[in-house]
Amino acid sequence: MAQMNAQADAWHAIRDRGFCNHGSAIGYRHPPVREVQRLLKPGQLICTAGCDTVFADENDWYAQLDDPMLNPVPLRDRSTADEGLARAAASG
Repeated sequence: MAQMNAQADAWHAIRDRGFCNHGSAIGYRHPPVREVQRLLKPGQLICTAGCDTVFADENDWYAQLDDPMLNPVPLRDRSTADEGLARAAASG
């Protein structure tokens, strides 16, 4: 149980830092069920967890889902904690 809690804490820490953890995605479909699916080509998925990253395929999504900080993507409309620290250091 402690290991699961630690993994959950790490998962949430990514979002707390302002980055997307790609926790959900929707794939291409014809005809599309959701408007966002119109942006996709066959095989592609798009993140619906806060960043709209388009993934080449399921393997690409799973790789980034397993380690979102391998290629960190900021959440929409939210600056990252790292950016905030850099701005604070630069201004003062």
